[in-house]
Amino acid sequence: MNYTFLSVNCSYSHTSMAYHILKGYADPDELHDWQMVECSINEKVERVLRQLSKTEPDFLLASCYIFNHKELFEILRRYVLVNPSVKVILGGPEFLGNNEELLRKFPWISLIVRGEGEIPLKRVVAAEKYDRIRGLCWIDSEDRYRDNGTADLADMEEVIPHYNKLFDPDRPFVQYETSRGCPNRCTFCTSSLDPVLRYIPLEEVRIHLQRIQRAGIKEVRILDRTFNSKNSRSVELLNMFREEFPELRFHCEVDPAFIQETFFEALELAPKGQMHIETGLQTFSEETYDIVQRIGPMDKTVSGLTRICALPNVEVHADLIGGLPGCTVQSHYEDLMTLFKMKPHEIQLENLKILPGTPLAKREELIHSPTPPYEVLRTDTMTFEDLCSVSNWSKMLDWFYNYFPIQKVFIECCNSDYDFFSNFHKYLDGVGAFDKPLSAKKRFEFFKDYLEVINDSLHLELLAAAWYVAGFSPERGLFPATLYREDDFPENSVFLIGKDHEKWHKRYVYSTPSSTLYVSYSKGMINDSSTSISVHKLAL
Repeated sequence: MNYTFLSVNCSYSHTSMAYHILKGYADPDELHDWQMVECSINEKVERVLRQLSKTEPDFLLASCYIFNHKELFEILRRYVLVNPSVKVILGGPEFLGNNEELLRKFPWISLIVRGEGEIPLKRVVAAEKYDRIRGLCWIDSEDRYRDNGTADLADMEEVIPHYNKLFDPDRPFVQYETSRGCPNRCTFCTSSLDPVLRYIPLEEVRIHLQRIQRAGIKEVRILDRTFNSKNSRSVELLNMFREEFPELRFHCEVDPAFIQETFFEALELAPKGQMHIETGLQTFSEETYDIVQRIGPMDKTVSGLTRICALPNVEVHADLIGGLPGCTVQSHYEDLMTLFKMKPHEIQLENLKILPGTPLAKREELIHSPTPPYEVLRTDTMTFEDLCSVSNWSKMLDWFYNYFPIQKVFIECCNSDYDFFSNFHKYLDGVGAFDKPLSAKKRFEFFKDYLEVINDSLHLELLAAAWYVAGFSPERGLFPATLYREDDFPENSVFLIGKDHEKWHKRYVYSTPSSTLYVSYSKGMINDSSTSISVHKLAL
């Protein structure tokens, strides 16, 4: 039999973990022919169809996610017309709920697997009867919907041998899991449906990382739902990363409420830039934590996050979710104000998605889109307009907080005036800024315009300095400076921002009625990444 796995990825940089693991687990003796067709969600359907047609599959397999649902079905609906005899087997988190409606809407789907795919697929490949295989959903020959619940969980020891082909040296990073399952029971998350924590032995992790290192891959994105779910193990992993793989960069998700002193001490020793920590705290509302059954105590969440954000050697990415049960516009605003004081490297704010099969999908007060990405449209505490405002806040975070050249000025503005973020949002909405993407230059322009509206000369000065350090022209643009021809800056000038240097190629001066800035460049090419740029300020 010919088995083709169709992997529809969110970008070229991503590749499928599922194919090699499923293939190796289901057909360890290689009794069948297996091929994979990979594409991104942005590729033309016709090209993918041609690739599929060349493989001539008897069985076509695919994993369906919230990000590729639409594109995957666009491909499949066409391919079954090209090859009407193909048996389509689908799995993935999109099928954790009731699958009858989907199976009846698309009768060309032969099987849906609910839950982890290793065991069900192995038994399907072995031609066992469907009614004996847990996790399968299908329409039988008598037009009855058959549902065998959720798949049994594979032992990690039996999955490990099939990791060998996961590490593609042509990709900029590798996705890797050292565990499955999650200690939390958050009702909005599909991970809450996988309560059994299973770990890959540390020695096997070491072997896998050695292979990744030999392949020349520099970044490892660990997919564990909660990297620090078991403190002693996570500390051993951090020590392993630091001592044996200092040139690798690791991205992992940490629950700040579970951080213990030994974990913090190990994280503190990591080489600068080695660890990128994502913290899915979602909200600071204790009431909402109780509603969604989040385990971690809020005081420990706050203290843990505060500590890791203060580490100079670690990059912290903080996640917030808008529209969670019990949350309001005001509570979300308070969440942002709290995070601005902690100063994580990045903040992501996305409105809630009501994912199929999660306990939250049963709550009638959460009105959401019936199609992917299932975004919440209204709750009993937030109107549609409220949620639109939160969506705008998300754009503001990307434009001004997560854009490093502006971040420091933006944080200072927000921390010095509680209403700054809200008022800036109203201003941007009024000038139509949210109607289209903003270039880096446009972000500076809108920021400058608003600071001039509120007559904030102090932060205008900092924004001007940020403009120069970002590599924009000192002679043209928002903050035009003139060539400085003296040998040295005035004695009462002090370093303000950038990378100071003794040797310089060009210097400029920018003056306003309230301040004077001196800008120096180590090389002639202003926008060259190797050029050091520094800004000094005339002290009053």
